[in-house]
Formats: sequence, structure tokens, C-alpha cells
Amino acid sequence: MLRVASIRQLPYAHLYIPPMDSHVDVTNKHFPRHRLFSRELPMLMYGFGDSMPPLAESVDVLEDILIDYINDMCLQAAAISAKRGRVAVEDFKFVLRKDPKKLARVEELIARNKEIENARALF
Repeated sequence: MLRVASIRQLPYAHLYIPPMDSHVDVTNKHFPRHRLFSRELPMLMYGFGDSMPPLAESVDVLEDILIDYINDMCLQAAAISAKRGRVAVEDFKFVLRKDPKKLARVEELIARNKEIENARALF
């Protein structure tokens, strides 16, 4: 299982909730790689100074880190909303409350989405 030496080294360590018992072992050879971000990550890596094209192993590692982060965020939001029974956007905002840059980006994207929906309603 892929583990970090110390959880305190992570930038989102203050938000960490230990994973459930059903944690998937990403180093298992039988784990299917879905390659959800295989088109976007190489371009992002190049934009941040990597060579073009980046090594496939680097993209795979970054994708694993990204998927783990997204899973952790979803688990934390689900833990917050456990009493209500459904996850809402406010739960994700609550999880990101200590990271002002990410919270501001989420609020910006929500506002843009509302603008797009309003524009579509006009036509």
C-alpha cells in the first residue's frame, strides 16, 4: 500500500480523516488503472515546468496522489454530512475552510456556474 512517511508533511494534514477499512491498495497489480486525468495532467505538468511529454510514471504517481486527495475530500465531506444523509456543496466548503485559496476558487467556480445557467435560461 502506498503510504506517506508522515501525514503531517501533507499540505492538507489538518483536514485528514483516517481512511475507512475498505481502503483500496493502489500498488496491487490487480487494481485497474482508470486513467481519469491522463490527458489533462501532462499539460498541467508541462505548464508547471516539466518536460513535454512527461514520464508516464510521473503522470501515474501524480494521478494517484490526485485521486487520493479527491477521495479524502469526499470522505471528509461525507463524514460532515452523515446526519443529513446527503452531501452538499456547503460540506465541501466546510472541509476547505482552512485553505482560503481553494475555498475562493470553489466559490468562484460556483458563481461562474450560476452565471452560465442564467445565460442558458435566457435562450
